Amino acid sequence: MSGVRVFRSLAAARRSVARRFAIVAAAALWLGLASAASPADAAAQDVSARAYLSSNQVGVGQQFVVNLEVSGTQQVDGDPELPDLTAFSVYLGSGSSSSIQMSGGRTSVTLTIQYRFQATRAGTFTIDPIGVQAGGGGFTTEPLTLNVSDAPVPQGPSAGPGAADRGIAPEDLLVEAVPNRRQVYENQPVVVDYRIFTRVNVSSYSITQLPPATGFWVEEYPPVREPVIGQTVRDGMQYTTATIRKAALFPTGSGTRTLEPLGIEAQVRVRRRSAFDPFEDFFGRGSLLNSSISTAAASRPIEIEVLPLPGGRPEGFTGFVGDLDVTATLDRDSVQISDAITLTVVVSGSGNLRMLAEPEVEIPPGFEAFPPEVTERVDRTDAGVSGTRTYEYVLVPRVPGVGAIPPVELAYFDPGSGTYEVATSGALAVEVTGVAADGPLGTGRARAGVEELRTDIRFIRIGTPALVLANRTLLAHPLFWITLLLPLAAVGGAAGLRRHRDRLHGDVAYARSRRAAKVARQRVAEARKLAGGEDVRAFYAETGHALEGFLADKLNIAAAGMIRDEVRERLAALGVAPEAAEPYLECLEECDRQRFAPPTASAEERARFLGRVESAMAAVAEHLAR
Repeated sequence: MSGVRVFRSLAAARRSVARRFAIVAAAALWLGLASAASPADAAAQDVSARAYLSSNQVGVGQQFVVNLEVSGTQQVDGDPELPDLTAFSVYLGSGSSSSIQMSGGRTSVTLTIQYRFQATRAGTFTIDPIGVQAGGGGFTTEPLTLNVSDAPVPQGPSAGPGAADRGIAPEDLLVEAVPNRRQVYENQPVVVDYRIFTRVNVSSYSITQLPPATGFWVEEYPPVREPVIGQTVRDGMQYTTATIRKAALFPTGSGTRTLEPLGIEAQVRVRRRSAFDPFEDFFGRGSLLNSSISTAAASRPIEIEVLPLPGGRPEGFTGFVGDLDVTATLDRDSVQISDAITLTVVVSGSGNLRMLAEPEVEIPPGFEAFPPEVTERVDRTDAGVSGTRTYEYVLVPRVPGVGAIPPVELAYFDPGSGTYEVATSGALAVEVTGVAADGPLGTGRARAGVEELRTDIRFIRIGTPALVLANRTLLAHPLFWITLLLPLAAVGGAAGLRRHRDRLHGDVAYARSRRAAKVARQRVAEARKLAGGEDVRAFYAETGHALEGFLADKLNIAAAGMIRDEVRERLAALGVAPEAAEPYLECLEECDRQRFAPPTASAEERARFLGRVESAMAAVAEHLAR
């Protein structure tokens, strides 16, 4: 058994060496061929250009590719001048590829640009020459002829870079516009579903071309985050389908209207050979891997026949097509003069409610009406567009009596029956009580803003004019000196304010002295709130804190443990007379005595004591300020 294992190991080693030798030989051969073609050979190749079609015969709705092939270079000097093909096709997108061929020691390079279109009209069409700048010169291709038939034409895989590898045919990915009707009246909605049909794995898509809304009022449906996926059979083939866009189109005029194509670009997952190892195909070891490629598709144009509205239009008809219902209500049926009431008119139905004209509401005499507040709600369903519009009018009665509001009428055309109809609300009445004010009575619709009257006449002033001295110099005018000195005063004030703020931050004694009066007033205010209460001790405690805090801030000492004799000496040293210092100290002693004695002081006594405290503080502050 050991000999067999050794033989197998030797055989495996020989196969590994042979494989490596083959890879090295292939690499040497590839490098030798590449080095045989010198840059001079590539530069010496003549530059030329030609155009050709992927297929000269296609059907309406099928794709075709216009290929521009430039030989002798791998780049062009500018964008090629492509002819206008909008008369019979829709542009979908473009791509490019390049190739290098080596033969007989010479290297040739080719650049191919593909322009993808979708045919939209049957007939035989000529594609004009394409102009291109390459290799320092200009080139023009020969014209091409394309036959577009009404019936689909069988085609192979799409032409273009990697088409043979990816194998995506035009019938593998389709976009179709599906209207709910092809014959409508003016302003009657056409609900169009844009659906994608695919036989390949589409990982994502994006809409690259929205159809123009020429001749239509468009009401877009909200986009669906997760389209509903279905299965269907089309032309004998199984497709996966989903709706990617939905819109309601209201034609604004009669005649034939064309729904232009909608174009998309999709990312399709395909299985293709791996391109990571250049020697895979040489040894036939290419592996199939999942890859994502881009492809384009577009819907076919669809014609809609729009019929004109018949004659016999009723009075007040504004062009609405659909179905309407009108209701009118008042929030009250009786009101006092000058009290506002609200008239609510609700119009509901199906059709283009956004373009609905405001209903004509007849305001009774003696009422003022303000412009309505309009709100709307629009619902979009498979059957079409419906909703409601609400008009709220504010009415103000000016005279007593009964105000009658006639029915509100709206004329519309019913496409189902092909006749004109009139939606009518019920009549309303409101009773107004009270006495009318003197002056002219307001009737009808009130103005939305304030109107300025008699602005076309400027009256002559007949009063005594203000006289000024002639030949007066500017230096003699007080305003000149005020204007001159005001900036200097502002600068001086700013400097003083800055010095004051700096001193507040740097000098603690100065800061405490400056804020002493403010803090004391706050504490006295708190004591005044406690003067009428039942807690006598709290009142005297708060008053004592005010007295002690004021002295502590003014003298820059600690309030806790304040000694009366020391305070008396400090006040005397600062120039406070005994007739001002003694009442202050007596108030402090009274606060200490009342805080620890039985509470006997009445509210009146506390109020009088608070007056003494304020007088003592004012006297001490006055002496300290001298």
